[in-house]
Amino acid sequence: MKPIRQIRIREMRLPAARDRLEQELNDAFLAGEQRVHVLHGIGSGALKKMTAEVVSQYDFCRLVELDATLYNPGISVVDLFPPDPSAIRQYMA
Repeated sequence: MKPIRQIRIREMRLPAARDRLEQELNDAFLAGEQRVHVLHGIGSGALKKMTAEVVSQYDFCRLVELDATLYNPGISVVDLFPPDPSAIRQYMA
């Protein structure tokens, strides 16, 4: 089983973190991945908020709501809904 991609934006400034997050989400989508973990840390909550905003802009992914007592609150879990592999090859062409 392939490990879940981790997108690390912790301790980054918002513009650079947004760019990395958008690029990594697109890369994961085109790779046919179904779930990613966004490692943003706890801090002030700005990166977590930005993560939720970016994810909500895309129709191919959504945040997974998890019980905070069962997972690390410094991580957002994102489900991706990639197309079938033949459609991905068509996007890449």
